[in-house]
Parts: sequence; C-alpha cells; structure tokens
Amino acid sequence: MFKKIVLSLLILVGISFNAQSAGINFQKIDLEAAKKIASQENKLIFIDLFTTWCGPCKLMAKNTFTDPRIGEMFNKNFVNLAIDAEKEGLSLAKEFKVVNYPSFLFLDPKGKLVQYDFGYYNPEQFLEVGASVLKKKMSQSGKTLDQVTGKMIGDKIDNFNAKDHLGNTFSLSKENKKLVIVFIRGQWCPYCNKYIETLQNLTPELKSKNARLVIISPEKPEFIEKTISKTKTEYTVLYDEGYKIAEAFDVLYTPDSETLNFYNSKLKEDFANSRSDHSGRLPVSATFILNEGKEITWRHFDPDYKNRASVEDILKNLN
Repeated sequence: MFKKIVLSLLILVGISFNAQSAGINFQKIDLEAAKKIASQENKLIFIDLFTTWCGPCKLMAKNTFTDPRIGEMFNKNFVNLAIDAEKEGLSLAKEFKVVNYPSFLFLDPKGKLVQYDFGYYNPEQFLEVGASVLKKKMSQSGKTLDQVTGKMIGDKIDNFNAKDHLGNTFSLSKENKKLVIVFIRGQWCPYCNKYIETLQNLTPELKSKNARLVIISPEKPEFIEKTISKTKTEYTVLYDEGYKIAEAFDVLYTPDSETLNFYNSKLKEDFANSRSDHSGRLPVSATFILNEGKEITWRHFDPDYKNRASVEDILKNLN
C-alpha cells in the first residue's frame, strides 16, 4: 500500500513537472542579461509585468503561460521574463507608463518596444498576440533568402560611399573603370576566404581590361583586417556599414532562426559583434560586373554560399 501511494505521488509530481516545463520558461535574469541573450540568439524579449494582488495576472500564470503551445512559441522565439511591477519592475512600469495589469512588453534586443498588450488572454488568444509580434519582427528584419533576387543585368546602381579598414573612402561615382563587385559574408566564412585567394590571379587581367575589383564585407574594419590577414588580399575591402550596399544590390537577407542559432553558438563574438547590428543579416555571396556608367553587364547570383563566380567567367564577361 505504501509503495502504491509513493508511486502515485511520483506520477503526480511528474505530471505537474511536465506541465510546468511545457509552458513558458521564465528566466531568472535581469533585462540587461536578457538583451544580451536576445542579441546572440536573434530573439525578442517578452516581459510579463504582474502584481501579486492582480487576479488576471494569476489566471495568466495558471491557464495561459502553462499551455504547451504557448511554451513552444515563446521559448523558441523570446527571452521570457516575469517581473513584479511593484518590486524590481518599478522602473519598467514607469518607463512604459504601465497602469494596467498584467501588462506584456515585447522588446527588441536593444530594449525598444515592439508591441504592448495588457489584460487576460486565453491560450488561443495569446498565440495570436505572439504571432503578431513575430510578424512585426520579420517585417523589420527584411527579406528571407528565397525572397532576394539580386539586381539584374541592365540595372544601374546609384552612388554609394564606404570606407575600407584604413579609413579610406571609396565613392562609386568617382570610379571611371569597370568594376567587379564581390560580396562576402565575413572573415569567419572559409568559403569566402578561399574564394578571395583564388581571385588574386585576376590582377594583371583586370589592369589590361581597365577594371577594378572591390570586395564588400558586412563586417567592421577590425574584422576586415582579419579577412586581409587570412587571405593576403591586396584588393580593396569595404565595410558595408548598415548593409546599404547589399540593399542597393538586393542581396541582403535574414537567415532563418535555426541557422542564426547555429552561427551564434559556433562563432559567438565573431558573428554577434562583427557587424553594424545584431539582426544576423548577411549578403548573398554574389558577384557583379559594372561598366563605366555603373550599369550591371554581368552577374553571378547563387543563394548557395558554396557556389561562387569562376575566374574564367569574370574575365570572359569583362568586355
């Protein structure tokens, strides 16, 4: 009899634990720590701002946050915090002018408000709230890989300015040569580094065809120095601050969350802090040839970063 009672208790505890673990995992960290995790994992921040006397707050904790569907969505896409508005959440309540409870703050990795909601929601309703926030995130993050197509032959590129790792400014409008524009993902990409090395043999042919090769990197100057060190390249490598050049050529995309999580976990600081923001956006590893009038005369655009323009094709199309 005693064994049966113990077994029953263990089963009940197990069920209770599984139900709890299936819901939202609220982390016991402060907002600054949450921002860092959100940046590294390309997530948003969800804050349940509650009070101990609030009835709807207790119902959310009991009925909604424990729902497995809510847990799946929020644990995958958000860094989740539950904060007492009358204790450690006083400054948050003041900053966001909160007067209703529970209040739900959805923030980006920098702490900027993406969406605000309040009141009681059942699981189905709160799934819709989460979906609306994620939709906003996607619209802010830009295109996915299958949505970018690259500028086409015959398109003209507007002027852009960018600096290399030494602080020298490159201005497209001042160039009177044909240009070979090569996009790379960064110094952490072995395929990019190997490709840059293969391009070194182009130098004499480029000169004879009145052409110049320019490499466009989304990484900051100190990381471009790593590219140069690894590849020994003598070509100009420009820092595409704010991804303006990649956007101009329509090669900029946001990797899916699984890919971003992989890059962040494997590359860590080299990926998270190398670019002008923490969106995780990258350029397709495309190559374009521009004539003296800044018109695209040839291009190699392949979403697969392993496939690059051949040296032979570049030379053949430098007419």
